[in-house]
Amino acid sequence: GPHRASDGSRVTAHASAVADVLVIGGGPAGSTTAARLAERGHRVLLLESGTAGQPKACGELLTPRAVAAAAELGVSLDGFHRVDYVRLTEGDRSASTRWPGHPDFGDHAVVAARPQFDDLLRRRAADVGATVLTRHAATAPIVEHGFVRGAAVTGPAQEPLEMRAAYTVVADGANSRFGRALGTFRRRSWPYALAHRAVYRSALHDAPEAELVLDLHDRAGTRITGYGWMFPRGDGTVNVGALMMSTAPSFQVVKPAHVLERLLDDHGPRWQLDGDPVEPGAGGRIPLGHAVGPTAGPTWLVVGDAAAAANPMTGAGIEYAMETGMAAAEVIDEALTTDTAAALQRYPKLLDERCGAYFKVGRLANRLLGRPTMAKRLAWLSTAGGPFSAAFVRITANELRPGHLG
Repeated sequence: GPHRASDGSRVTAHASAVADVLVIGGGPAGSTTAARLAERGHRVLLLESGTAGQPKACGELLTPRAVAAAAELGVSLDGFHRVDYVRLTEGDRSASTRWPGHPDFGDHAVVAARPQFDDLLRRRAADVGATVLTRHAATAPIVEHGFVRGAAVTGPAQEPLEMRAAYTVVADGANSRFGRALGTFRRRSWPYALAHRAVYRSALHDAPEAELVLDLHDRAGTRITGYGWMFPRGDGTVNVGALMMSTAPSFQVVKPAHVLERLLDDHGPRWQLDGDPVEPGAGGRIPLGHAVGPTAGPTWLVVGDAAAAANPMTGAGIEYAMETGMAAAEVIDEALTTDTAAALQRYPKLLDERCGAYFKVGRLANRLLGRPTMAKRLAWLSTAGGPFSAAFVRITANELRPGHLG
C-alpha cells in the first residue's frame, strides 16, 4: 500500500515487496524488532547472516534491565544461570552487593550463553509469525527514487536474491556495513570501547555472583579505564573478559587481549579456571552512547549496536538492543497502520527521551574516569561495601529509580 514519506509525498511499496518490514541482522535488536512487528500482524522478514548456535564475542550478562526486556517480549530465561549478587574488586579489596531492586526491572541478572539466547529470540520472532532466514547476508540497500526499498541479499548457496519491503531495519551490529551504506557515521570524538573475552571451565560455574574487577593496568602499571569480569554461566563454564575505554591514557598502545591475559594471571586462580579456554579469546569494538547517526531515514531505522546503543559507562548492549528494537517496532507499526512514513522521524526522539540524558552523563563520566586518579578514587569508593557499592551498581547499570534520578 502507499506510505507517506517524511516530506509528505506518497511512498508506495513496490508490487514485488515480499514483506512490510525487512530486518537485517538476527541479534537481540533485530529479533526484538521482528517479534514485536510480527505480533502486531505485519509481514516481517528477518535475515541473519550466520547460522544458529554461532558463538559471539560478548560478556553474556543480562542485567535486570535486560531480563525485564526479555520478559516483556514473552521470552523465558529459566534455562539460564541466575545471578543475584555483584562482587566489586579493586586490588585486594572486594565487596559483594545484591543487584539493586527496581520497580520495573526486578532484582536479579542472568548469564546467558549468546548462541542460545540469540536462537531463543529468533525462535520467538518465528513463533509469532516472522519469516526467519539464517545464512542470508544483506549486501547492499535497494534504493529507488531516493527511498530504501529492501536489500540485495546473498543466500546460503551464494545465490543473489532481492528482498523488498516498505521499511528496512538495520540491525547488523557494531561494524554495520549496511548502515554505513545508508550514510550512518560514528562521531569520532565520542568514547568507544574495545572488549576481549574467553570462556573457561570452572568449578565455580554456578556461583550466585558476577564479579567486576575495577583495577585494570597496562604493562607499565598505568591504570586503564575499563574493567574485567568473571560471569558464571551455570553450564560448567565461566565467561571472562576485559573491556577498555578509548578514554584510557594508554588506549592506543595496549591490546585488549594482553589486558585479558593479565586479568587471568591475577584473578584466574580465584575462579579455579581450568586449563585452556573452551572458547578462545575473541573481541571487538563497541560503539557507545548513541555515537552513531542518523538513526532514521525516510523508510529505514537503525537499532542495537548498529546505532551505538550501548551503555557508555559499561559497554553493556543487550538491554539497549532490545529497547531500541521495541521503539523501532512502535514507530514502524504506526507508519504501517496510519499509512504515513513520517512516523519514523519520531524514533530518534524516543531514543533520546529514554536514554539521552543518561548516555550524556555516561559520556562525561567516561572522560572523567580517563584520569587515573579519578578512576582509582571511584574504584576505592565502590568497593567499600554497603550503600557505596549498591549505588555504584545502580548507577552504572542505569537502574535509577523513578523520582531518584538526581
